[in-house]
Amino acid sequence: MFATIFMIILSAVYWLLMPAALLRFYMQLLAVSFRNPVGQFVRAITDWIILPLRRIFKGAGYDWASLIAAYLFELLYIFLGSAAQLNFAAYMTPVGVTRWLIAGVFGMAATILAVMIGMLVIYCVLSWVVRDRNVVADILTVMVAPWLRPVRRYMPLIGGFDLSPIVLGVILQILYVVLVYAQGAVMLMIR
Repeated sequence: MFATIFMIILSAVYWLLMPAALLRFYMQLLAVSFRNPVGQFVRAITDWIILPLRRIFKGAGYDWASLIAAYLFELLYIFLGSAAQLNFAAYMTPVGVTRWLIAGVFGMAATILAVMIGMLVIYCVLSWVVRDRNVVADILTVMVAPWLRPVRRYMPLIGGFDLSPIVLGVILQILYVVLVYAQGAVMLMIR
């Protein structure tokens, strides 16, 4: 029972911090201003770890501190999830540590896809609901447009409807399943 409660709390913290770190990297990559509610929220959630990491990892054009923070969140999530099941022995060998680091890469990639899917869903819902200017809708449009552009190039409008978000959503979900399966396979090797 306590392990389940711990995992619920751990997952809630993970799904707050991890997407915020990834969004911070992506917003800086696209040069999206942080002078909006989304940017201020992302900075408020992540400044405590990213600012110290920036002193150590000075990026050449990219915000490597945000990606490193996201990777650290992933590794901590995997380790604490295993700790909740009292599985410490898997991390006591060099092979176990290597598999843990590899599982962290797959987990981070899967989380990136989950965040992309979430952003795509919110973008679609806001495009149906919001008719006036909305800060969140504008930011999402800027952030989702690069993903939709290649799909729209090959996917024509059907009856005046843009189905490219659905096609992209299906592709992202397939990639997500593949990555989660790969991470699970690596995690099984750890145990």
